[in-house]
Amino acid sequence: MSDALRQTEEDVRRLVARELHDRVAQTLTGMLVDLENFKTEPVGWGDVLRRLDTVQDSTRQVLQSLRELLHDLRGEEIVSDSFVDAVGALLTRFEEKTQIRANLNVVPGWPESITTPAAINLYRIIEEALANVRRHSGAHAVRIVLEPYAEDKVSMIVGDDGRGLEVDPQRPDGMGTLGMRERAVLLGGVLQIESGLGDGTIVRAIFPKDLLMPRAGTTSKELQ
Repeated sequence: MSDALRQTEEDVRRLVARELHDRVAQTLTGMLVDLENFKTEPVGWGDVLRRLDTVQDSTRQVLQSLRELLHDLRGEEIVSDSFVDAVGALLTRFEEKTQIRANLNVVPGWPESITTPAAINLYRIIEEALANVRRHSGAHAVRIVLEPYAEDKVSMIVGDDGRGLEVDPQRPDGMGTLGMRERAVLLGGVLQIESGLGDGTIVRAIFPKDLLMPRAGTTSKELQ
């Protein structure tokens, strides 16, 4: 087997592992934790029915995530709307599910169009950051800002007003954070996490603007 083929196989394995974690494993883990907690609570039949509804919704979410992953592996598009519209729809679903206020601010200077790979990876970073907000932050509000960072760079921020955490640079990243960093690197960028106890958390990703935008004359499908 050639080195190039071996590297390709390794890249595919890492991609599938990351996608399964981001889209499937986290939801299943949350379901198990919720069910374990539910077993210790004094409940009536109405509570059981409501919990079953929640489990059904989570199961549908896992199935949808698996379908999206299969579409990705086949090379099919999973985001059909513009990137900004897709993020807006994601925040609407997040707000409805968590009751955490979510706001999107697109600052003039953010690219009017970005490539499909850029859109998908940015979208997944936001998904993971929101999953962390929902599970760990205790936040009441979250904001996403898409803005110019410098003349030739742009920034994507996901910030919350939650309890924050102590960031230890010596502590290895979890799978979710590692996945976000890898996606940022794929786009030529860098991911930073700023947090402090009681001060909320800010996830900031910074990218060269020209690496997100389609090249002039490209024929590949683009996301606005």
